[in-house]
Amino acid sequence: MAKTLPGFETILLVPAVEVGGVPQMVGPSGLVDYENPSIAALNHWQGITKPSDAGAAHGGNVSCAILDDLTLALDDSDTDDAKTICSKGNSSTLTFYNFSAGLNARRDADINADGLFNLYYNLVRAADVPYFIVHRVRGQKDSTDAFAAGDEIDIYYVHTDVPVATFSDGEPIQVQQTFIPKNVVNIKHTL
Repeated sequence: MAKTLPGFETILLVPAVEVGGVPQMVGPSGLVDYENPSIAALNHWQGITKPSDAGAAHGGNVSCAILDDLTLALDDSDTDDAKTICSKGNSSTLTFYNFSAGLNARRDADINADGLFNLYYNLVRAADVPYFIVHRVRGQKDSTDAFAAGDEIDIYYVHTDVPVATFSDGEPIQVQQTFIPKNVVNIKHTL
C-alpha cells in the first residue's frame, strides 16, 4: 500500500453482523452490503468522533486516535495447489485472502472524558466484536471530509481481540489492538 501525505487518511470502525454466514455492514437504516457500501452509511459512521455522539457505542471515525504505526494490508493469500488428472501445468486456486490488521492508539488520562481516544478504546476494549475497518487512504481528503462518489476505499472484516495496554516511564498510555482477520476484504473499491 502506498501512503499519501501524512494527515490524509480516514479509518472507520463500522459494526458488522453475519446473516447466513455472510458479513454485512450495519448502517443507520439497516444492513449494507460490504461489496457495495452506501455513501450514506459510511458518512453516518464518519461523523461519530466521541463517546457522546449518537451511535458511538457501535462504531465511528477513529482516524485521529490511531498512531502512524498501523498495520493494515493484504498478506500472501492461501491457495489450493491440488491437481486433478486433467490439470495441465501448474495451477492453483485462491482459497483465502489473508491480511494483517493492527491499530495502536493513545489512551485518555480521564476514562470518562468525551474524546476520540476514549471512543476508540470503548470500541475495541472487548474481544470478539465484529467490525469492518474502512480505510480511505488515496486522495487528499481529511478524515473530517465526507465520503463521496469517486472515493477509493479498502474494507477489511475483523473481530477484535483482547486489547493490550502499552506504556513506558514518562510516556502516554497506549492501547494496542491486533484484530483477528476474517478473510473477507474489498480492496480498492470505488464509491
